[in-house]
Amino acid sequence: MKYLLTGVAAITMLTACGQKDKPEDVADSSGIVFSESKVPSISVQKGDAGTAAAALAAMSLETSGSGNVSWDGRDLKGATAVFTDVTLVSAGDDEDDGEGMSFDADEDSFDLDGADLKAAKMEFEGLAMKDGQATFSRLLMSDVSFVPTDPEEAETGSGKIGSIELVNPSPETAAWVASLFSEDEVADLPEGDALAFDKWAINDVDFRIDDPNGEQGTFTVGHIEVTGLKEQTAALMKLDGMTFDMFDPSEDAKMKFNLASIELRGADLGLLTDASEDATDPEEVSQMMNLASQDPANPGYESLAINGFNMDLAGVKIDMPKLVSAVGHDKKDSVVAVKTEPFKVSLTTDEGKYGEQLAGQLAMLGYESLELTGAGYQTYEPETDITTYAKGQNYWALKDGFRIDFGAKFAGAKAIAQAEQSDDPTAVLGDTLENMVLHNMELSLDDDGFLNRAFNAYAAQSGQDPQELRNQVTGMLAMAPMMAAGSGIDPELLTEASTALSSFVSDPKTLTIKLAPAEPLVMQTVAEMEDPSALTKEALGFSASNE
Repeated sequence: MKYLLTGVAAITMLTACGQKDKPEDVADSSGIVFSESKVPSISVQKGDAGTAAAALAAMSLETSGSGNVSWDGRDLKGATAVFTDVTLVSAGDDEDDGEGMSFDADEDSFDLDGADLKAAKMEFEGLAMKDGQATFSRLLMSDVSFVPTDPEEAETGSGKIGSIELVNPSPETAAWVASLFSEDEVADLPEGDALAFDKWAINDVDFRIDDPNGEQGTFTVGHIEVTGLKEQTAALMKLDGMTFDMFDPSEDAKMKFNLASIELRGADLGLLTDASEDATDPEEVSQMMNLASQDPANPGYESLAINGFNMDLAGVKIDMPKLVSAVGHDKKDSVVAVKTEPFKVSLTTDEGKYGEQLAGQLAMLGYESLELTGAGYQTYEPETDITTYAKGQNYWALKDGFRIDFGAKFAGAKAIAQAEQSDDPTAVLGDTLENMVLHNMELSLDDDGFLNRAFNAYAAQSGQDPQELRNQVTGMLAMAPMMAAGSGIDPELLTEASTALSSFVSDPKTLTIKLAPAEPLVMQTVAEMEDPSALTKEALGFSASNE
């Protein structure tokens, strides 16, 4: 059912995808302030009763069927108009062109592919003609459904939406919506600052598929909202109550997905947009690079909260109860920190095609399920261009497995952020090495049984004794300094590294590797170095231990 698969995209495009009164600030011990913008209050702007009728005529809404829209009832009072039993017809009704309505993100075009959109009611508030252009302050469509133009398609599912609302759109956004109602070519979706509105919301999305070929499923969303979109920044983007339940006969697999909510505050759409999409436009690339160099630590939002995420892919079950991330600012309002609170992700298996396969692989390692936890905290100093990952606050841990802690301090974030705008991975890597200057680094691996599990699993597959296998690896590590003799690498460094690794393999505790060079290391110089003899244990501030 193509119309069901494109329906959500179509509705999003149909209605277009604040001031910073900060709440009480929360500062950490370093003075970094974590806060977020309040969602601005919204009031529908006034229209002009004297030009409301002209505005409807300009939108092909004066006479039913004069454009792409027909209706049974129309009532205009002042600057408010109410239409009942409304149909937005598919362009595919014209057999000569053979093209239905579809959505092409690359071309910013909109069509309903093989379906008419029907609404029990369509309401306009704040109608007016401004600068020769029809505008409105609020559009509300209620009891929306998709009706296939092919009767056979109607037997394969349904698509319904409780309501769609757009409040106080920019003139460009209002003009784009108006172009959907006429028989003329649909205008391109506004870009950049031109795409703006106070609120866009969709409620009670309910799409159902029941295909004779066996594909069955439902897709529902309770609420989608974007509030305060202005100058490419949205005060609030949120989604509540998403569910996806599908059976794919070609894979003989059931797929389920649930998301209680996701909320993004202060979303900077200019930063969140993939720059590679505009790689052919030098001006767009230049703007992105400029943004990156000005604020390289900015992830593109003030805060992010995900709640109640879980999925079941044919027996592979993933659950993440909560994920919270926040951005910290300094007194100049520059982004100087990003903090991700401790979170947990669990993986279990159940009956199903993929679940049964994964259960066997987990069993080889001695697991029935996996529980992964993590957290992150990084700071950035705009004056020195130094990024710091705090030791003990950046980690991944597998229950009954291991914990990896990471800490580092390096310079070059501005140039690296610019390099990342390239769509050439090789160039990104090269530019990263060229611009990164390492001040220090610490990595620790705390074993909690994973090494034993790994040796046991490999030994079972190869038919070897686990202890013999462990002894072989330990012996090879112990011989590493001799094997590397003559390579120019500092023997003292090699000996300390191999001793720590050998000890970790034979009796795993916490393996810690540190670099604290006397002088910061330019990574490009290290990568191109033909003679490594200068990289001594003392010069690198290298240490390794298993304690």
